[in-house]
Amino acid sequence: MQLNHAFVLTLIAGSLVACGGGGSSSPADPVVAVNPPVVPVTPPVVPVTPTATGEDTGSVSARFVNGDNSRFVFTSIGLQSNGKASTLVQDTSGALSTIGSIVLTGNPSVTRDISGDAAFAQGRWFKGAFSNISGATTLTGNNASAHYVAYNVLAALPASGTFTCDAGAFTSPSYTGGSSVPSSANFGTASGNASLSFDGSGAKVALTIDASAGGSTGKVTATTTLASAASSSITGGYLSNGTGAQLMLGDGGTGRYLLLAAYKAQLANGANYQGVATFRCS
Repeated sequence: MQLNHAFVLTLIAGSLVACGGGGSSSPADPVVAVNPPVVPVTPPVVPVTPTATGEDTGSVSARFVNGDNSRFVFTSIGLQSNGKASTLVQDTSGALSTIGSIVLTGNPSVTRDISGDAAFAQGRWFKGAFSNISGATTLTGNNASAHYVAYNVLAALPASGTFTCDAGAFTSPSYTGGSSVPSSANFGTASGNASLSFDGSGAKVALTIDASAGGSTGKVTATTTLASAASSSITGGYLSNGTGAQLMLGDGGTGRYLLLAAYKAQLANGANYQGVATFRCS
């Protein structure tokens, strides 16, 4: 009998399926998944702009031109100093780091309220340590700031003239004692006005500075005559814990004069503050 080949092949294929495909009768090996290799991903670098905390603040329109007759006024807690600024070092920010024998060092060393031009340099040392002939003082960023202004003395007083002064440049007045205040009132704000005229008796100056901090206010007023170009005048309680000022004149450039003041103000709440200010008069 002749077999149908297609039929025979079909039977063989069916037998192989029934027996597990003709291979081993043991269970099939488990399938193991293989993960692809892990490639490390570096997160993007986002630049961070530092905040103003710990940095100098303020600016100058020009570097101070230190002449042969430059002087300075410097005031901190328990220290008032002034004299000839034979050595001055001005940083790129416009801040002074060396004023005569007074040197600011530290990392960081921070100066706030920087202002000035070719005729003066003003600021407030906020952090660092400064040394002078009396020793060293550390500034930690609290109220113990040191205020300074450097300027050039006039060669001579003009015989006459009345000049209008601008609104002034001020350091933030810092708390020095008296009634207790919260740390938020370690520093305040200041504004003021001034007038300047010359006659045969010398330079007649009048000054008003309004200081405020922690919701309380105080006022410094001073009227005096400076008899010579290099003289200064101390008014009120500047050398104590009262309200008063030390006033000086500076050379502001052709046809312009500077009225400079280091001042102390007692506010209505009994807290004491000090700072420096410079008025341009022309």
